[in-house]
Amino acid sequence: MSTSYRLMMSCALFATIVPIAANASVASVVATTTIATIAIINAQVTTKPIHRPKLVLVVSVDQFSADLFQRYGKDLPGGLGLLQKRGVVFTEAYHDHAFTETGPGHSVLLSGRFPSHTGIVENNWYDRALGRSVYCVADENVHPIGQPKKAGVSPSKFIGTTLGDWLQTQVKGSRAFSLSGKDRAAVLMAGRKPTAVFWFEGATGFNTSTAYAEKQPQWLVSLDAELQHRFLSDNWTWTALGPWTGVARTAAWTLPSGQMVRNSLPRVIQGAGMPLDKDFAERFRRSPFFDQVTFDAARALVEQEQVGRGTSTDLFTISLSATDYIGHNYGTGGVEMWDQLHRLDRELGKFLTWLRKRVPNTWVVLTADHGGMDLSEGLREDGIPAERLSEPKVWFAKLNIALRERLKVELDLVRVSNVPTQIYLNDEVIKSAGLERGKVLEAIQSQLKTQPEVAESVTAQALENFQEPAVSSPRDSSLLVLLSHSFMASRCGDLLVVFKPLTTFYDPPYVANHGSPWDYDRRVPIIFMGPWQPKLVKQPVRTVDIAPTLARELGISPAEKLDGKAVELGPQRIK
Repeated sequence: MSTSYRLMMSCALFATIVPIAANASVASVVATTTIATIAIINAQVTTKPIHRPKLVLVVSVDQFSADLFQRYGKDLPGGLGLLQKRGVVFTEAYHDHAFTETGPGHSVLLSGRFPSHTGIVENNWYDRALGRSVYCVADENVHPIGQPKKAGVSPSKFIGTTLGDWLQTQVKGSRAFSLSGKDRAAVLMAGRKPTAVFWFEGATGFNTSTAYAEKQPQWLVSLDAELQHRFLSDNWTWTALGPWTGVARTAAWTLPSGQMVRNSLPRVIQGAGMPLDKDFAERFRRSPFFDQVTFDAARALVEQEQVGRGTSTDLFTISLSATDYIGHNYGTGGVEMWDQLHRLDRELGKFLTWLRKRVPNTWVVLTADHGGMDLSEGLREDGIPAERLSEPKVWFAKLNIALRERLKVELDLVRVSNVPTQIYLNDEVIKSAGLERGKVLEAIQSQLKTQPEVAESVTAQALENFQEPAVSSPRDSSLLVLLSHSFMASRCGDLLVVFKPLTTFYDPPYVANHGSPWDYDRRVPIIFMGPWQPKLVKQPVRTVDIAPTLARELGISPAEKLDGKAVELGPQRIK
């Protein structure tokens, strides 16, 4: 690896680490309501004439940090390059919440509200009433089409509404479609009452649930049948598009767990006649082919549903998931990520060219649900002091041992889970031991202060009581502000924990992760391409600003109070 690349990596990562501050906030809970009963507040009043497009396309690239875009995105010839040249590019855009995961990230993009208000605090959280972990879009009252015995997904846990809901209720004839590799991304960008929502279900192709339809449309049945044939008969080999020497890493490591990690291409993803099993689905997701078939599905949806060809304005959201799986499995500095972003640029360019010929009057927005961190071993090789911790369950076990010694009890005081950022007290044990909850929380915080990997811990009570100070920039948001934007008392732990920058847990099979409040996870691209003069905007903005900005440009009103605000794009140039 070249010296220049090592230096670039070091500078980029260290520049993204923000300082710990002592500000705080209150996060209120928004009650779930139906669209019909929501009072229209926070209306965007404008005196300029409204010129709506036929189609608004919102693209979210999963785990696409601003750092990755800057490192690999310069002078690209395809879709990413086109958006940089012809769009309003916000160079300082941030998720303004602490737990930067796929569910929370997608819940804010078109709602304009923090996870503390959408209710999607993490991908999974512990439900005290049920006594178990729940998935952010799981719904046992629905099922995937064709799988009546399997629990499905819906927006039942999402609180409030999104841009698609506002558009459909206020602009007659408008429709809203959503498509993704991941179910949670599709569901959470779609809002409460979309026209149609689809996601990828492994070797079976794309599907939806009975929350949205009673059966698959015929075009989707045909698409899935064609995909099945291709999966069985084609050879899917991932080869690099071009030379990467000096730009991306080729290396191999053996982790302490014994797991092998290798950065190298080519890779065989699927061969003709190989079984379409779970291993295939995992290999396929962590390859550029995952995004490729998502674009295939997007073309079929646009063509068959006549998206952008109706009587009014349609909304189409696409979340591309391959970058996330590739980042988790190979890191962000290897040849796999370099090639993925070049292939993403190519496929996005093809799709935008095709789409704009079909629907010339299309606005495009590009963003991401979160960023990501390279694998610790690769960072350390580049001289960056990253740390890999053991699995979360091991960390919880060590914490419980320390607490038993401190408080002289024989049973675990903290519930063990795979989410170390949330600590839930074991109230039955605390009660049987005659301990006070407040004293136990003090003991936990005291213990955490002795652990070098912990940056901060804040009690749920503290987050409920703090008032948020005025902050001029999301770049300057303190840890407590970020935690408050991720906090909902009924869905969060008794204690919320932040780990130090460049610290990651071993989470097999993943070797690299995200989810922190540090800038490499928070800072993402935001680009608007449409009737506005292309420009670079260095003013810091939030991802919650996307929805109110589009609402203003479309001349519609949000259906509830938003956390974001409309940002200036410039006057529309009407042809």
